[in-house]
Formats: sequence, structure tokens, C-alpha cells
Amino acid sequence: MHPSSPGDTVPRMGGRYGMSFAAELMEKGNYEEAIDAATTAMEARKDNPEPFADRAAAYDYLERYAEAVGDLEKALALNAAAPVIDQDDLDDAFFSALVGASKIEAETSVDAAVVLLARYRQVLPAGRHVQDSEDWRKRFRGELKSLLDKTTD
Repeated sequence: MHPSSPGDTVPRMGGRYGMSFAAELMEKGNYEEAIDAATTAMEARKDNPEPFADRAAAYDYLERYAEAVGDLEKALALNAAAPVIDQDDLDDAFFSALVGASKIEAETSVDAAVVLLARYRQVLPAGRHVQDSEDWRKRFRGELKSLLDKTTD
């Protein structure tokens, strides 16, 4: 973290105007530092969904999808109480993190991947990706061809 001004020993928590310090760090590719900055911001304002979304984004960049899922669930709950983040952006990020985490989980247990992916419908029963989550469940179970499968029947 940077001091706010020369001689200042208090770390600067805010980034550029309209951007959190964590988001600024992510923009520079400093994802671990962004996680720390977002965590500090969470402790200061436990009711603000933004640091949870910021930390989730940093986790996502590091492919730590399961951790991103947890933070996005919290961001969605806080944002529902006091909206400050676009709901569609949170919805998309949550679904993407769930798919990433489920793909990793499927390497050892398809059943566990399917259970993890079911969290989408539990958290956002009217979300934008309900059908997509069902399609991914089918893909994991081998009931639906992968979008990347270019073989012909």
C-alpha cells in the first residue's frame, strides 16, 4: 500500500476517483495485494458489497474460483440490501466463478461439481444463468455435448 502523501504513515485505501484501491492493484496485475486491500476494506465496511466483489475478481484472476464464489455470494446478499453494484455484473461474475470452481471439482468428482453448480439456482433462483447452470450440469454428467466438442455424429 502507498502512503497518501509524503511522510504519511497511514496506507492509502482509495484508488483513483471511482476506483477502489483493490481494483487499481488488479489493473496493475497485483492480485495478491488486491486481495489484501479488499480484505482490509471489508473490515472497515462490512455492509459494503464492493470489497467482496473486488476480492472475488482478484481470486478469479488467480483461478481461485471457489474463494471467488464465497465472496460473490456475500456481495450479492449485501447488494440486495443496498444496491451499489450492477446486479447483472454480479450475476455474471457469480456464474462464471461457479463454472470455474465446478470444472476443477469435476476433475475428482462430477457429483460434487454438480452440487456446487446447483448453488447458482439456490442463490439466484431468477438469475440470468439458470438455464446455463442446468446445461453445465448436463455437460458434467455427459448428457449434453460440450460447446468445445467439434466432432460430428
